[in-house]
Amino acid sequence: MLLRKIEISNYRQLSHIVLDLQSDLTVLAGPNNSGKTTLISVLKGVFNDKKMNLSYSDIPTHLSVTWLDKVFPAFQSIILANSKETGIAEIIKVIFADEKILPEYRIDEFSIRIQVDYIPEIDDIQSFADYIMDLDETKHSFYFIYTYEPSASAFEKALSEQYDKIKSRFVDIAKPDCTEQKVKIYSVKESVLKLYCSCLLEKCYFCNSDYQNANLMEISDFKKLFYFKNIPAIRELDDNENDSTKGISKRAVSLLKNDEEWMDKTKNLPDLLLGQIVSSGVKTKIQESSIKSLDETVQDISKTSCGHVGKMQLEIDIEESDVEDFIQKITCAKYDIDGLLLNEASQGLGFSNLIYLHLRLEEFYKSIDVKKVNVFFIEEPEAHMHPQMQHVFIRYLKKYYADKKLQGLITTHSNEIARSVGLHSLRVIRQTEKSKSELFDLSEFKKTLEGKNTESLDEETVYLLENFYDWFFEIGYSELIFADKVVLYEGDTERLYIRRLLNLESFSSLNDSYIAFIQVGGAYAINYRDLLECLKIKTLIITDLDYNKEATSFDAAKKSVSTNATVNGYYKLRTDIGQDKLEKAPSVEDLYQWQSLNPEIVFNGLIYIAFQDESSTARTLEEAMLAKLMDSDVFRLFKRSEWKKIKKENKLSFVIPRNKDNEEDSEFSIRRIVESTSGTKTDFMYSVILSENEEKMLPEYIKKGLLWLAK
Repeated sequence: MLLRKIEISNYRQLSHIVLDLQSDLTVLAGPNNSGKTTLISVLKGVFNDKKMNLSYSDIPTHLSVTWLDKVFPAFQSIILANSKETGIAEIIKVIFADEKILPEYRIDEFSIRIQVDYIPEIDDIQSFADYIMDLDETKHSFYFIYTYEPSASAFEKALSEQYDKIKSRFVDIAKPDCTEQKVKIYSVKESVLKLYCSCLLEKCYFCNSDYQNANLMEISDFKKLFYFKNIPAIRELDDNENDSTKGISKRAVSLLKNDEEWMDKTKNLPDLLLGQIVSSGVKTKIQESSIKSLDETVQDISKTSCGHVGKMQLEIDIEESDVEDFIQKITCAKYDIDGLLLNEASQGLGFSNLIYLHLRLEEFYKSIDVKKVNVFFIEEPEAHMHPQMQHVFIRYLKKYYADKKLQGLITTHSNEIARSVGLHSLRVIRQTEKSKSELFDLSEFKKTLEGKNTESLDEETVYLLENFYDWFFEIGYSELIFADKVVLYEGDTERLYIRRLLNLESFSSLNDSYIAFIQVGGAYAINYRDLLECLKIKTLIITDLDYNKEATSFDAAKKSVSTNATVNGYYKLRTDIGQDKLEKAPSVEDLYQWQSLNPEIVFNGLIYIAFQDESSTARTLEEAMLAKLMDSDVFRLFKRSEWKKIKKENKLSFVIPRNKDNEEDSEFSIRRIVESTSGTKTDFMYSVILSENEEKMLPEYIKKGLLWLAK
C-alpha cells in the first residue's frame, strides 16, 4: 500500500500544492520559511491519532481578509442595533440557509485529497475494502478527502457564548472618542474570525478518482488506515557529559519492544526483581522507615472526614513497563576505542544523529502493519552533519528505503542532499509570492522537458538536454533551488566584479537575499531557461553581446549578428514581431531596438537578460567597463601616451600593444586594448577592484540589471 498523492488546499501559505510521492524515498527541499514544516505539520495532524487543531491563523491571509470585508459590516450593524437573542438570530439568517452556510459567506475550506495505490497481487486491502469506489479493473487506488466544514449549530452555539464580549468591542470602536481604534478594530476582527473557526468540524470522505460522489466516514476509521511516524527537526542527542538524555541508548532498547525473544526473556523480570527486593530486606525497611509517623499523621487528619481513611503503608509494585524504564536508565551506548569504553557524548552530534536516525528507522520497520499505509518522514536528517557525511548518509537512506520497501519523505535545506538524490526523487517547495508557497515536482519537470525537446531537436541534442539537469545538479549547482534570486554569469571576471558590486550602497539590499551565483557560458545559459521558469526564480542573466569583433565602426557593428545563444534564444521568444524575422539570427541593431523597449525582462518579469547597450557599442564586459571609464565608444582611437596616463592614474592592469616603432603617437581603440589583455582578464578585474574603480567603471546595462534584481 502506497501513499501516492497528497493535494493540500488553503492551509497557511499552502494555497494549493500537490505532492507526488515515490514508492520509496522522496526528498522535499526548500529554503527556510518555504513551507516544509507547515506541510509536515498538516500531515501529522491528518494521519496521526490525535485530532488536528485548525485555528484562524491557519487560514490563508487573503481568504481571511476577503471574508472579514464581507461579514464585518454585517456583524457591526446587526449587533449594535439588536438585543442578544435577536442579534444572534439575524446573524444566523444572514450567513446560513437550511443549516448550510451561504456561498458568499463561506471561506474556501482547508482540505486534503489523498490517493492510496495498491497492487492487487501483493497488498492486503482488507481494511480498505469498504472504500472502493472505482470498479474499473485497471484502476487500483483509493481516494479520500479530509476537510473542515462550517456547522450552523456550532456557529450559533459559539456566537451565543461570545456575543456579549464581541458586542462590547463593537460598541467601543463605534465611540467617536475611541482611542487606539485601529488596534481595537483588529481585535474585533480577530474575535469574529475565531468565531468562524470554532464552527468548523473535522470531516472525512471516501470518493472516486475525480473526488466526487463523496461518502462520509468516521475520522477514527480513516486514521486507522495509516501508520504514520516522523522524526522532528529538533531532537535530543547527547553532546556533553552532563547531558543525560541518552537518545541512542533509549532507541536501542525501544527497538526490542516487539521482539518475541526479548519479551519472553523479560516477562519474568518483575517477579524476579520483587523476590530479590523482599529477600534482601529492602521491602521491610521501606515499610518501617518513617511510615509509622506518617500513618499517625494521616489518621489524625482523617478524623476531620469521619475517619474513613484506611491504614497507610508503602508497597512495591513492579510492572513490565517499569522494567523497561529501568533497563533504559541503566543502558548506555559505549564506543570501544583502543580498549577504552567511551559514552555517547564522546562522539560528535553528527555521528550521534546518524545512529539515532538509523535506530528509529529500524524501530519503525519492525512495527509496520501490512494492512495499513506505512510512511516514515524525517525532518532535516542533515542536522549536525558536515557535507560529506550528509552525502554518505543520504545514499544510505535511499538504499535503506529501497531495500526494505519502505515509503517516506525527508525534508531538507541541504544543498548536498539535494545534489545527491537525483531529480526523480526531488520535490522543491518555494515561496513565490507573499504568504504563498508552491511545490515543484522535478521528476515531472524533467519528463515534460524531455517530451518538449524531442519534438524539434536532433537525437544528439536531445540526449544532451535529457542529461543536462542531472549533470547540472551533480556538479553542485543545486543551490539554485534554495535561492531567493539567481545571477547567471559567464566567467571568473564577472563573478569577481558582481560580488564586489554588491557592496555598493545602490545594491546593498541584495546582501539580505540568498543569491545563487551560477557560472555559465553564453552558449549554455539558455539551457537553464526551463528550470528557472519552472521554479519561478527571479533571475539576472549577465552575458556578452559577442558580435563580430572585426566590426570597427558603429555601422558595421549594427549590421553584424550576435553569436550569443542565450541572447538570440530569448530574442526569438518575442511575439511582437513577424515569424519571418524570428527565423534568422537577429542583427545587433535588432537587439539594440529590443533592448530599448525593455523586453529583455521576460517570463512574467522574472528573467532579465543584461547585455551591452548601444551607448558603449561594446561586445564584452571589459570593453564596456573601459568605455564607461573613458566616456567613449569602443572604436574611438587614443594615443599610447593617453593609455599610459589612464592606466597609471586609475591603477589599472591592462596591456598596451606594441608596434614596430613603439611610437608614443600610436593609436589604439578600446577593443584593441581588450584584445591585447585577453590573456590577463582576471588581472584586469583585480586591478579594478583593488583600485576601487568598480563604481566608476560600472556599465549601464549591469547597473540596470542589478537595480532590477534588487527590487
